[in-house]
Amino acid sequence: MSKRRQHADRQRRVWTARMLKAVPYVNRAMQQTPRPKGAVLASVPMKRPRYLVPPLRWVLPFSGQRRVELDAVGAEVLRLCDGQRTVESIIESFAAAHRLTFREAQLPVTQFLQQLAERGIVAIVGLQDPSDEDDDES
Repeated sequence: MSKRRQHADRQRRVWTARMLKAVPYVNRAMQQTPRPKGAVLASVPMKRPRYLVPPLRWVLPFSGQRRVELDAVGAEVLRLCDGQRTVESIIESFAAAHRLTFREAQLPVTQFLQQLAERGIVAIVGLQDPSDEDDDES
């Protein structure tokens, strides 16, 4: 195995370990509307894009909030993000509820949490960028 591949594998293992120990917090400014099969989330107010100036602003509608609809599984994972549980315990709870192994639930749950974080719905505390680890080891 090449050195580059070994380094990438080591970086992936460190990133996974940090992700499992991180704690997701739900954005308190977000409004949640429960639905029978999921939830509708109105995220925090968004800034108006710079390109949206008159006369474009007169033609293009702009909503000050981002709206996200979750299915029942997504709403369940979001409910588990209570600010007390780590990502690892969320995966364990999800896996137990759906009769999956930890490894089967790990990838979809972590990817879903990362997507929620990108959209500003949750903040994952305790997670460091993997490119920063090179600075720590030098």
